[in-house]
Amino acid sequence: MRLSAFSTVLVVLLFSFHSLAIASSGISEFTIHSAPDSAELTDEARDNVIRFMASYVGKPFTPRRTKLINKDVTKALQALGYYRHTLSVVFDPQTRGVALHLDPGTPLSWHKVEISLQGVEDETLRSRLIAGAIQAGEQVRHDQYEATKARIESLLLELGYFDFQWQKKQLTVEPELQQVSATLVLSAGPRYRFGALRLSSESKAIDFARALSPFQPGELYAADKLSEYNLTLNETPYFQSVRVYPLLKARQEGEVPIRVELVDKPANSYEVGGGYSTELGAKARFKWSKPWITDGGHSMTSDLNVSQRQQDISAAYTIPMSDPNSDVFRVLGGYQLQDDLTEGVDTKTWNIQVQRQWLTSGNWVRTAFLKREHETSEQDGEVLKTEMLIPGVSYAKKQTLGGMLPYWGNERLISVELASDSVISSTSLLKVRWRNAWLRNLEQRHFFLTRLEVGAIVADDIAAVPFNMRFFAGGDQSVRGFAYQSVAPRDEDGKLLGGKYLATASAEYNYQLLPNWRVALFVDSGTATDDFKEKWALGAGFGLRYLTPVGPIRLDHAWGLSKDSKSTRLSIVIGPEM
Repeated sequence: MRLSAFSTVLVVLLFSFHSLAIASSGISEFTIHSAPDSAELTDEARDNVIRFMASYVGKPFTPRRTKLINKDVTKALQALGYYRHTLSVVFDPQTRGVALHLDPGTPLSWHKVEISLQGVEDETLRSRLIAGAIQAGEQVRHDQYEATKARIESLLLELGYFDFQWQKKQLTVEPELQQVSATLVLSAGPRYRFGALRLSSESKAIDFARALSPFQPGELYAADKLSEYNLTLNETPYFQSVRVYPLLKARQEGEVPIRVELVDKPANSYEVGGGYSTELGAKARFKWSKPWITDGGHSMTSDLNVSQRQQDISAAYTIPMSDPNSDVFRVLGGYQLQDDLTEGVDTKTWNIQVQRQWLTSGNWVRTAFLKREHETSEQDGEVLKTEMLIPGVSYAKKQTLGGMLPYWGNERLISVELASDSVISSTSLLKVRWRNAWLRNLEQRHFFLTRLEVGAIVADDIAAVPFNMRFFAGGDQSVRGFAYQSVAPRDEDGKLLGGKYLATASAEYNYQLLPNWRVALFVDSGTATDDFKEKWALGAGFGLRYLTPVGPIRLDHAWGLSKDSKSTRLSIVIGPEM
């Protein structure tokens, strides 16, 4: 009798421990089931509930945790306006899964929304502050309520309302009336003005930094002017790092001083690089820079580039005029060797030039220059020596978004060069060139790039024009599928002569296949000619783009599709499309 009672107690205890062990072994998953005749649960609400439940997976299922689950489901649903839901929680000991049987009810809309901006008298500013704010009649969403507050706070700080205070931030829920209201009452306080600049006194370029400020003490504060100032200072050749920010703790009497922390570049800096392209072969680069030579902010750079088919050395001495970024005088010189870069042609060129470069009111970079150039070219034993004095002007404008991986952009260049045989030049000529490129995207996944380029040379005899001034087409940046500068008029023996006119066009489509990979399809066409009687070269192909911090690595396989061409070429280029 006693043994039987003991056995019964033991069985009950073992069963209890077994049930407890199953429950305490951890929740495996959550599933959501619609209750009979319940309202439809949106995917967003379902995802929000699952997101809240993620922290419970792997934890024991206990009565206390059931209450916490109920509480968090309520939070997840109320955040999206579901204040009238019903819920039952069922735990399956065998699978350790938790089923949420849910009727979300109908989401509530904002009953009343009151936004009071005390101290903001300007109607334009008031409109900006409440643009996109929650409104009565819209579905209740807590994230939009928080976003409304954050947007108002952010804009006030951007415009210098540093003393603003919320007098009231309140969500009112009346379950019996099924109403939710929001009240936001803010005191903006005064709008501050720019105070004095406080610059790093140890910088050599402190006078330039002060002169480049886009604002004056006493002007109304605007954060975008600080961003503009920071960008302008970074674009100068003088600073290694720049930090511009308001000293909020030092604000007084309606003004906030601006701190400008500057770290000068070293007296000498060196860069070493390398790479490969199908046109130049393996290449190496060495650059030496002196960002500060005189008290007037003069600077100098020198470049040495060595590749299998081209070697050049150049130097530039820059003198800032009114602005070291947009108004400079520059003296340049260089020497270049090309070894069969253009089919069957070797060239040696040295030049020296002076130029004045400044920014127009339309943000075009205008460069006026005077260039003295000597060239010796050799082709099948025939040598041509030329010397030219070339005045010219160019206008360039580039606008891109996306940094080294642009997703939108425009690029334009117009240049005019001329020479006269009566002014220490081998021949008289007028050369005009126009280039344009457009980059657009659709949903940051489809990218469309087009390029157009045309040019013309007015000269009595193209054979007297320096070889590197003539027009050629073909190559990675021209008509793919054809060798570099292989598309041009030839003589009876097939030797390249170069043309008086140039016209090329390109269309390319890129698709974002993976975060760092794009695939490309393209078609290029063009000609370099004396009379446009030749057929245009036509090339097409496909490519891969691997995205890196220094720009995409572009691998293209192209075919020449012209009737008399059977060429196929693989090309590798590193750098942005524009």
